[in-house]
Amino acid sequence: MAMTATPQWIARMYPPSTGRDHLGVTGVSSDQILPSLVPGINVLTYHPRYHSFYVFLLDEFWKRDRLRTPTEWTKFFRPREFIFSLAANLCDRPEHGDMRSIVGGQKTGPLAAQRQEAYDTSFDYIKSDLGGYGLYYRSVMAELGLIYPGGPGLPYPVDLPTEGRGKRAAAAFREAVQQTEYLGSFFDVDSTLVPFDVIQEYGRKACLCQSQLPDAPDRDELRDAYLHGGTQARPRRETLRLFLDMASQTEGHEVSQDSFRQLIYYGAAPGGAHYHPRPEVALTHRRWRLYQTREYYAFALNALWCHFCDWGLDQGGDVRPTPLADFWEHVEQALDFDALASRLNLAPPAISAGSRFKQLLEWLTRVVGADHASFDAACGLGVPLNEHRLYRLANEHPDAPEVMVAGMIAMLALILLRFGQRELWLREEWSISRMGDNGRLSIHQFLSNLKRRLERNPPTIYEVAHDLYADYVILQHQLIASGKLPENTFRFRREGDRIRFYSLQNSLAFAASRFDALSTTVYELGLCGDMRLPVHSLTNDGQRLLDEGDVL
Repeated sequence: MAMTATPQWIARMYPPSTGRDHLGVTGVSSDQILPSLVPGINVLTYHPRYHSFYVFLLDEFWKRDRLRTPTEWTKFFRPREFIFSLAANLCDRPEHGDMRSIVGGQKTGPLAAQRQEAYDTSFDYIKSDLGGYGLYYRSVMAELGLIYPGGPGLPYPVDLPTEGRGKRAAAAFREAVQQTEYLGSFFDVDSTLVPFDVIQEYGRKACLCQSQLPDAPDRDELRDAYLHGGTQARPRRETLRLFLDMASQTEGHEVSQDSFRQLIYYGAAPGGAHYHPRPEVALTHRRWRLYQTREYYAFALNALWCHFCDWGLDQGGDVRPTPLADFWEHVEQALDFDALASRLNLAPPAISAGSRFKQLLEWLTRVVGADHASFDAACGLGVPLNEHRLYRLANEHPDAPEVMVAGMIAMLALILLRFGQRELWLREEWSISRMGDNGRLSIHQFLSNLKRRLERNPPTIYEVAHDLYADYVILQHQLIASGKLPENTFRFRREGDRIRFYSLQNSLAFAASRFDALSTTVYELGLCGDMRLPVHSLTNDGQRLLDEGDVL
């Protein structure tokens, strides 16, 4: 299907920009799948105590005789978040550890290290008027039922703590810091100098790390918000149970975002960690596993796209349009499975671009040592060819055609072998794989189309690769980039039977899984240890939440 070329006047008026998600496939995970799995926690809302701190600031603002305007709220907010950021950087409590994602930390971290005699609260520590609250936490605090959003067209001129949950969290944080000199002598003044010792004393009570302690006044209120707040508490609660189940089973092993992906998908990770979900979290685990399936699927398509862009620039396609026929010849040569097998230390499979796609599926099942019915169980982390090995191979050899074309076609074939059985598509969790049906290339759409084609008129490997490139890469990029105009994110434009390329850098990676935010959340809520460390055992409350499904 030919795509009409973008008019030259658009290219002149709107020079190409960096952009992101050029096939529209990565955003499905961040915008649809993850919000359904863990509503109210996003990739940048690491620390539970920010919720009680921010709602405390709102409550204090509304208690005072000040104008109820966004400008006045900003004037009140900024000096107090600045001092909180300094205090968190100066905290010397043993629970502090390697604290990440302190709002404003890029400026307040070095400033705190100077150990000045006093700090001016008018310091410009962050560009956003409302700092981390406006950038990251405000929307999720509304979702957790801690605030009523305010502003033009809303019932309140500025945000307001909710009756009940919001007011209780504010009062609990106030109790935690009530006896500090900062709150008693400096908090009421917008612009002032605050002594170093006063800020450090405040940090010892207010710091984000203190919410994990049993005597933290706001800990129960924060737990209540995460476990019961908002209209979508159940999937959030079940995901927290899943993380506690994994923490329990991986005791003695460090867990990173990369090992988390492998534990979810294969039940194992390098270094000997294993994970087998207990029955109570099995459905949640299957949903998260389909999320990771989407990540492999999106990675394979984006790798094919990146290779097309790189090939076009190598051909001088940014100087003059390159014949698309030349690329189809390149694809045929790049479908070199003998070269791919060599990189994986496997025997040559004796299949090529002209082989039937079913022969590729048969080779993969032989390598794994299984038949189609047992493929998913057999294709674990330890086999010589799986999705994660191909993912790493692409990161290590992004210039190798046999990796970026044959390898990614093999990755998509592995997904077909695992999830191509129609009975799986009827299960409750399969809704995850249908996400993206609205023009964003869902896994269900891909699998059902390919399976029908294999059953009707078995194609060659080249024919499958050709159609993937034509419809899932070239056409899809044109559609997505056209939808972003007037921002010009085109990396190439079709001009009849030729392609004009643009010389801009592209990146290839998984989207963030929210692992860092989720693992920090269960740690700072006092439910388990820090999963980044080998010892991260569950607390009594964490074990109760895992066993009983609640802790309050």
